[in-house]
Amino acid sequence: MFRYLFNPGALLSEKPKAGPLIVGFVLSSVAFALFYLQTSLDKNAPFVLSLLKGLMFGTAGVALAAVLIWLVVMLFGSKTGLIPVMSAIALSYTTTLIFTLVGLTLHFALGWNTALSCGITGVLAAFAPMSGVIARLCHGKKTLNIMIVTFTGVYVLLCWGLLNNLI
Repeated sequence: MFRYLFNPGALLSEKPKAGPLIVGFVLSSVAFALFYLQTSLDKNAPFVLSLLKGLMFGTAGVALAAVLIWLVVMLFGSKTGLIPVMSAIALSYTTTLIFTLVGLTLHFALGWNTALSCGITGVLAAFAPMSGVIARLCHGKKTLNIMIVTFTGVYVLLCWGLLNNLI
């Protein structure tokens, strides 16, 4: 299981299992909850609602992105099932979790605002393993891979911006 954290694309060549899916969504939920927590700490806003927004996006938002990615690659000939794709996309956010933990440590130890420096960086770093996942799904179609990763990046950052300005 540990090897999937830094190479989620390996899931695509194996039989689907529920374990990586559950771990992936727990990981992405915690990663986004901590990312949204960083934002609320930087803005001196109530953090409980931010944590809930992050948990919601880390599960439902990431699941929606994974389903959309799966549908697109299916249109271009991929035969990979939905469960491995969802697992791999969710596990791509391992780097987001690592960066947010570093950011929160810096925030509490040094008083730094870290949502942009560590939180956004962690989200952007997640697109490297995700690009590897999508490259396997696209069978070498680089333009399609770039378009999907770009769409996903815009989607994640747009949702973060919108959800942080609501309520």
